[in-house]
Amino acid sequence: MWYKIKPLDTLFFRDGRPFSMGAETWAEAIFPPYPSTVYGAIRTWLIFEKGNLEKFKKGDYKNELGTPTEKGSLKIKGPFISIQSTLHFPIPKDLLKKKTSSEEEKTHLFSISLLQKPEILISDYALENVLVNKTDFELDEAEGFLEINGLIDYLKGETNILRFTEKNKIFEREPKIGIKRNRKTFSAEEGHLYKVPMIRFQKEVSLFVEIEGLNIYPEGGTIQLGADWRTAIIKKMRDDFFKDLRDLKFQFKNKIFKIYLATPAIFNNDRLQKGNEKNNFVKGWLPKWIDKNTFIGTYNGIKVKLICCVIGKYLSIGGWDLANSKPKPMYKLVPAGSVYYFKILDDTPVEKIKETFHLKNISDINPEEGFGLGFIGEVKE
Repeated sequence: MWYKIKPLDTLFFRDGRPFSMGAETWAEAIFPPYPSTVYGAIRTWLIFEKGNLEKFKKGDYKNELGTPTEKGSLKIKGPFISIQSTLHFPIPKDLLKKKTSSEEEKTHLFSISLLQKPEILISDYALENVLVNKTDFELDEAEGFLEINGLIDYLKGETNILRFTEKNKIFEREPKIGIKRNRKTFSAEEGHLYKVPMIRFQKEVSLFVEIEGLNIYPEGGTIQLGADWRTAIIKKMRDDFFKDLRDLKFQFKNKIFKIYLATPAIFNNDRLQKGNEKNNFVKGWLPKWIDKNTFIGTYNGIKVKLICCVIGKYLSIGGWDLANSKPKPMYKLVPAGSVYYFKILDDTPVEKIKETFHLKNISDINPEEGFGLGFIGEVKE
């Protein structure tokens, strides 16, 4: 069931890096929020829709909402940005923008081509294929969002006239300045000035999330989201906003397909970089079911080889475990928009590949919280 979340005020979401009064003066904001942030907010809302926190702690809602130490059947996909009920997604990282001063062309996206890795390439990059710009002009990474129809064209391999929506069409940053005060004298304490960038949605912007695993889906209410427990309206929607994505047909004539991550993923396979086996680890980018040396793996009976990937700078996520009064483990996230290219090594039919990977949370850790939502796509030569 789909839900729309519309904030009533500015919001603040940040990553897992420490932010302590007296040590740092500036906190970095992230947007969209991590799936776990929205999952936790929805879970809390559902607890109070059903009853209260004491009953939750006693396990009265164990089957659906779990307990303070375990999860129930509740799962989410998202969150996703929506402009006037049209979903928008992080730009796939194998789409780049043209370096230009033209206002008309600055939001155009161009695909980069999958090629066999040249023998003359000197790098610790170990996969057998690379992505290359074959256009006659210089390309650069694009920051913004791709609306759903554009994403569908991208997944079908039709990437000629794609445009993206810039971040300023989605939200604005509003700095908030604060300082710690002495509770007795009410005077400001030296060294405790801080500034945080609050997020204000543009007028027609909201968050959408798909909720699964409940027996009864509430019509809506108010939800507390992000730092300072800011309030938002949550409302059940009747449409299936993934219908066109679910109806996509694929062929994979060359036995190669891609997986685009619509939400960040936590992968749990460390791989040593060549030449520095003792100390240098790349954490979190490789799924646990992929062999670290051959890049071959089997997932749900499908044998594939990872031949190329394009991922962004890792993100950090941690938090505080309220149930056990201790910090949560710190993870490195593969950012949304990252793309993995696979070659099929057996005779698995296309429909099984779609059933296994398409619109599925494939994160090794916390997939039920919305991490690692994958969409599969064509790779055309």
